[in-house]
Amino acid sequence: MIHQPQIRDLAVISDQQTCALLDKQGTISWYCPTRFDNDAVFSLLLDEQKGGYWSVDAESKTFVSRGYEDRSSILTTNFTIGGQPFSITDWMPTQSRSGATRSGATRSGATRGAQDEETQVEPAAALINGICRQFSTAPVDVINRIRLKPDFGLRDSIPTLSEDTRSAAFPSVKLCLKTSHPLTQDDNGLLFTIPAGETGWAVLIDERESQTDVTPWLLNDLLQQTRKTWAHLASLLVYKGPYENEVNDSIRAIQQLTYEKTGGIIAAATTSLPEVIGGERNYDYRYVWMRDVALITGALAQVDEVGEVEENFLSFMCGALGENKQNNLSPFYSVEKDIISSAEHLELAGYKASTPVQIGNTASKQLQLDSDANVLLAAKLIYDRFGKKQHWDAVCKVADFLAENWQREDNGIWEESSTKQYTTGKAYTARGLEFMAKYADTPAQATYWKETATKIRKFVYDHCLTSKGAFAVYAGSEDVDIATALFTPWSYVEPDSPEMKATIQALETNYCRDNLYWRHLEEFDSSKEGAFLAGTFWMSHHYAIAGNLPKAKAILEAGLKYQNDLGYFSEEAGVKTGEMLGNFPQTFVHSSFVCAAHGIKMAMAGKDSRAF
Repeated sequence: MIHQPQIRDLAVISDQQTCALLDKQGTISWYCPTRFDNDAVFSLLLDEQKGGYWSVDAESKTFVSRGYEDRSSILTTNFTIGGQPFSITDWMPTQSRSGATRSGATRSGATRGAQDEETQVEPAAALINGICRQFSTAPVDVINRIRLKPDFGLRDSIPTLSEDTRSAAFPSVKLCLKTSHPLTQDDNGLLFTIPAGETGWAVLIDERESQTDVTPWLLNDLLQQTRKTWAHLASLLVYKGPYENEVNDSIRAIQQLTYEKTGGIIAAATTSLPEVIGGERNYDYRYVWMRDVALITGALAQVDEVGEVEENFLSFMCGALGENKQNNLSPFYSVEKDIISSAEHLELAGYKASTPVQIGNTASKQLQLDSDANVLLAAKLIYDRFGKKQHWDAVCKVADFLAENWQREDNGIWEESSTKQYTTGKAYTARGLEFMAKYADTPAQATYWKETATKIRKFVYDHCLTSKGAFAVYAGSEDVDIATALFTPWSYVEPDSPEMKATIQALETNYCRDNLYWRHLEEFDSSKEGAFLAGTFWMSHHYAIAGNLPKAKAILEAGLKYQNDLGYFSEEAGVKTGEMLGNFPQTFVHSSFVCAAHGIKMAMAGKDSRAF
């Protein structure tokens, strides 16, 4: 019987439109065709009984190892079958669809020069979109089973077999399966067998490509094309230094969850993977959270010499504001910049019986000052690094909105349902306005933003400190939150200021265990969820800046224990069980790790990694 995989066992293949998740046994348990936030046709991850999957089985098949080809998204999983080697190579064909971002120039038109001409991607003779699986010589008969179940497993899709039985159409979801060996059908899906001594392949592609003559030679051409694309992507973001392999794995994870068409980076590939097993904290993260993407962009700016990711972020932000005719940003958007305003619960069993299973999200209706403020913080890093005020009108609109609305209560960084005067939203706003004043068009504009920031700082010091002098979660609270650790890299205060020292002490006393850290939630006892990995890496970065390198490294390495064998993080760490918790992979966590590692690298070189 097929079973749900452990989150820790998951791997990702991506074409920067969507992705598929598979485990160490080669079972694909999650796939949303065409784009990241579409309905899933493989959803074993959320329901063992109803969910679709693609399994590969043989008698005595045993997992040996797996790994990506260089820094690409081409994954090979190695097994033994009856003591003989067998492997599956999984990938999704990829080539440039924008015409510029993967050639010799950036979207903004900056020439990269002759060196990049060598990595320019040429179009393949034919492009298919979907999942490609290639199988080495089978030591014994190897059986593929494909149970395709649309609408996250809530609906059946009856396939139509071709005359030669080597392809099957799924008209209701506009997909086509093509295989190297004949297909058969039973009550539980489609099957095909790769006989002992033979190699094999299979593709699940868009029905518009059903007339394409898929052959081993075409697949090899497309594989070479995909290698070139990912080699080019890897060349854009290169990190050298401590934790080099782990950082580059995190960069790949972020690139895999980037929607190439708009440049939006989704928070995670999945929905409803629980923060608490059996609990109700299950959300859909297949969208572009502006806070997350701002922090991700800020992290990548530290290792980027080209500026493509940063330009994409500002372009996405500007487009979202303009296309939706907004004065301020929604907390998140679809990959195509649409506003998502509703959520639906699905009748699925959930991951390890954790319900509800939810698609959509209602947080777009919230006011989250820190989300807009982080856009300003990211813009500062981009403008400083690349010397151009790209999409300045949209950035000004965000700055003016914050300057006019900073006094309002909001829902905070953790999207609480009740509104309060959250400290982080105020502090990030103040720092963002101070940073943007440097780039103001006129002295009057600069003065307005700086004077507003001064008022916000006064409010924080008058109302947002605990009785012990620490930064409070919100005005009047006696609790602290891990998000204040970011005050240090953003240079809101000095790391040895009385307020910051008191805050760190409170975090160490009440929110730390074995160098892992928890956040503070108003409406849920956060000690019942896993350690919050992004916050853990924020603390590592704080200590690196503060001059305590041994502590910074110890925290970073405590978090690294919850990175899987391919370098992926989920949102949280289940300390008692050692399992991964929350949606996967979590780009927010990956970017926080990159920042912490870079902060340690800078500190080791005697340099300051703060933004001033």
